[in-house]
Amino acid sequence: MKISRPKIYEQIANRLIEQIENGVLQEGERLPSIQKLAKEYGVSNASVREALNALRIIGLVEMKHGYGTFVKQKTPQLFDFISQALTPKRVKEILELREVVELSTVQFAAKHRTEDMLAEMQLALNDMEQAMRTHQSGEAADLRFHLAIAKASDNELLYELLHNISDLIQQTMKGTRHIYLYNREKTMERLLEEHIAILKAIEQQNAELAKQRMTSHLAEVRQTLVEHYIVD
Repeated sequence: MKISRPKIYEQIANRLIEQIENGVLQEGERLPSIQKLAKEYGVSNASVREALNALRIIGLVEMKHGYGTFVKQKTPQLFDFISQALTPKRVKEILELREVVELSTVQFAAKHRTEDMLAEMQLALNDMEQAMRTHQSGEAADLRFHLAIAKASDNELLYELLHNISDLIQQTMKGTRHIYLYNREKTMERLLEEHIAILKAIEQQNAELAKQRMTSHLAEVRQTLVEHYIVD
């Protein structure tokens, strides 16, 4: 069965994910070569490389230089719980804090934003889009966007509050984005569009609309984590 557009690499990745989940491809097993997969699916070598890189990001495969690509594990690595700083309870608390703080910061940002701050937000979105196009998770740019909103709120305490836990926030963002890479019903494009919509509301200085869009975005993040049993 040939692969067809759009999002060729995502379709290839989904096919491989299904084979790993169903045990067709076992842990430790070497995948067919890029050239063989490209021929099988009727796509370019570049599309296969993109698909394998997406699976590498979420920990399903590992690439050994000179040896090929191997199945690393059956389930994706969405969060690293080796660090006791990021337990499921802590993730839940971070989400609750973000919901309380960021609904305020986005409203204040809509009222007080400057052209320089809008440019900083846009730059973060540009980097987020670039990360998406090169099949990286892009959580660093995501964090910069939300911190830029807090900075634009013109409230030092709100900004410092988010900045002080920025490392933990970035880890939850990374987990969320890995879920998007893994979940066949969600797309990174949709995640980017949510951020663009928030920026547009801030640009329009529409505080209520900015709050609505941030509410929707954070609710989607929470639901994504709930669906994957990360948060009770």
